[in-house]
Amino acid sequence: MKRKRADRPGWRRVKRLGYQEKWVEALSFVGYCVRLTLDEVMEPAYMTVGEKVLCVGDRGYVYLQYFPQDQAYAVTKMLDELGNTVQWYIDICKGHGKDQDGHLWYDDLYLDIVVLPDDSVYLLDQDELDEALERGIISEKDHLFACETADRLLKEIMAGKRDAFDFPNFFA
Repeated sequence: MKRKRADRPGWRRVKRLGYQEKWVEALSFVGYCVRLTLDEVMEPAYMTVGEKVLCVGDRGYVYLQYFPQDQAYAVTKMLDELGNTVQWYIDICKGHGKDQDGHLWYDDLYLDIVVLPDDSVYLLDQDELDEALERGIISEKDHLFACETADRLLKEIMAGKRDAFDFPNFFA
């Protein structure tokens, strides 16, 4: 399991990063929200999803991260420099919270879901999850938990329930 921080310390590609964080209690969402702005980057970041190669990080991009209370996932909505959604990246996680220094963290369970604006859906990194189990990095219970959480989210997404992951921009 990988503990990650919302403020992404040590992000090699990004030379200057803006960070805003807030607790939100709304009808559609309860939890922490983060707004990352990629103000200066070394070079653009690309990701292959299915047959598509997407630019997922460049100067002017904004990442809206959502950490829903009592849920085992975190959502990153990636917006290009014009505000168009590039993708929703959903990290399946064991939990998330704040550390003693006030940094927002999440324990990544390797498995990810990507949803594109054209409603294409992809499950990523099953091999990483399986390898973590084989190497004893995670337990069988954590492996099953990640698979069941991803399965539940995929069913909601495939049923057209975008409210499971497409939260409002609370920074607008």
